[in-house]
Amino acid sequence: MASLESNKRQKPLDVVQLEEGGKSHKKHKKHHHSDEIPPEPSQNITNLLRALDAALDEDGTLSLIGDEALNRCHDLRTILRAPKSPPKQQDGPNIPKTLTPASITPWIHSNLPDDLPPLPAVLDKTLEEAAFTHTNTGAGKITDITYERLEWIGDSYMELVATLLIGQTFPHHTPGKLSHLRERCVKNLTLSEYATAYGFDKRAKLGPNFKPSGKDMIKILGDMFEAYVAAIVLSDPENGLPRAAEWLKGLWGRTLAKEILEEETKGIKVQNPMWKLVGEARDVIAQQKAPVHAKDQLQKALGARGIKLDYEDMGPPGKDRTNNLPLFTVGVYLTGWKEKKKLIGHGSANGKKEAGMKAAEHALKNKKMMAIYVERKRMQDEQDRLDKEAVEQAKALSRT
Repeated sequence: MASLESNKRQKPLDVVQLEEGGKSHKKHKKHHHSDEIPPEPSQNITNLLRALDAALDEDGTLSLIGDEALNRCHDLRTILRAPKSPPKQQDGPNIPKTLTPASITPWIHSNLPDDLPPLPAVLDKTLEEAAFTHTNTGAGKITDITYERLEWIGDSYMELVATLLIGQTFPHHTPGKLSHLRERCVKNLTLSEYATAYGFDKRAKLGPNFKPSGKDMIKILGDMFEAYVAAIVLSDPENGLPRAAEWLKGLWGRTLAKEILEEETKGIKVQNPMWKLVGEARDVIAQQKAPVHAKDQLQKALGARGIKLDYEDMGPPGKDRTNNLPLFTVGVYLTGWKEKKKLIGHGSANGKKEAGMKAAEHALKNKKMMAIYVERKRMQDEQDRLDKEAVEQAKALSRT
């Protein structure tokens, strides 16, 4: 009986060997992994976000994976960028990460959101409340927390993000035209519309006795929007700036969708060394053939002896309803072939130079009119050639 109990307590040799071998294997496995330092989880997430950014910004992604998968990729990117926990109270200065041109990619029309992008969270309740609080709610003390100081910071970040987005998407626009596009993005009317769409007007704390006019409310909501951008950035020093930039990219992309599509279909396809560095290889840029602009095309088509094309204002500038900027209208006038200052095209834009370009484009699009004048030019050129040959023959005969 004692031997039986002893046998029950003892394990067979093969079982003992298997267990010892398992323990030895576990120790060896643990030792093996200690030699290899796994990547930090945060680095893996960063690498995944970079891969998602590259895939989502590529033109052919939609055709490869379809709408549903593309939407899931966008959702995943938004989730990964969202912070997991609010920041703790800090003793040192709260300085967000620096934004670089490499972290802002140009718009692609096929990637523009169809719906309003989700509102990014502000991770600090004090800053979130301040973004919606007007100065009239307090006693006017310097310690009162309102949106005014936040708005000053948010305005600067928005100018930078808008500049990088617009500059890269429209690399060959003139500085004046780039400024007009940026103004459309950051003006109070646009920002107040965004703010209303997100319900900022319902969250605004204006004070009991303050009843602003409709015009004043546009300014207030625009400032609150800028303050909210600053609150996103300052409340999340690690990821607040890229989160705000991605959100603004979606909003502004919807506002400039028409111009983005036009740039993709009709824009100049020449490399710009501002956004793709070439170093000392400037000859690469010089060898690229830039398209001939409309004024040069028109001059080449109609330019001949005694023919003049003049670009003149067609009256005082008006006001552009889309951006409240001056709107210039320029006409192109033809003199020659029995015509005197005949208007053959006109165009309007926020700058005289662009308006003149549009006037030339308008003239070139009138195929019937252009055919008549091109034929007159051909006949004149032929007559000039015959006259020149006759003169040369007469000189040759006079020498014999």
